[in-house]
Amino acid sequence: MDFACSSLMPPQFPAAVILSNSRTLKMQTGRQSHQNKHQIDTLCQLPLEPMEYCRRWVTHEPGRNYRKACINAIAQITGTSPKTVKDWGKDFHYRPKYVTRILRQADLINQFKQLVAQGIINLPSDFTQE
Repeated sequence: MDFACSSLMPPQFPAAVILSNSRTLKMQTGRQSHQNKHQIDTLCQLPLEPMEYCRRWVTHEPGRNYRKACINAIAQITGTSPKTVKDWGKDFHYRPKYVTRILRQADLINQFKQLVAQGIINLPSDFTQE
């Protein structure tokens, strides 16, 4: 499991964050900023089912119970107990609807973290490093 943020709410920026051709995180204001913000907002609303989140972010390790690892990852992200997540059924079909939105946001954060780790995105030097 890759997601490690204590809060799913992103920091509030005065302008939308976009990537430039120079592979550096840039801030842009105006009409283009509004269009990018709308695209990100739309993407955040798309559901991501628990099994798909697990396929993307929970590593299957030999000798380790994969389902238990998925349950623990989902419980950490959603702020629920592992028992609650387990009660959602074998493939988590009985999960509350809000869970798919939380998992989508966690997925986006994980993707962003990968881009930073790979050096594709460079954070500003004054970006909070907590």
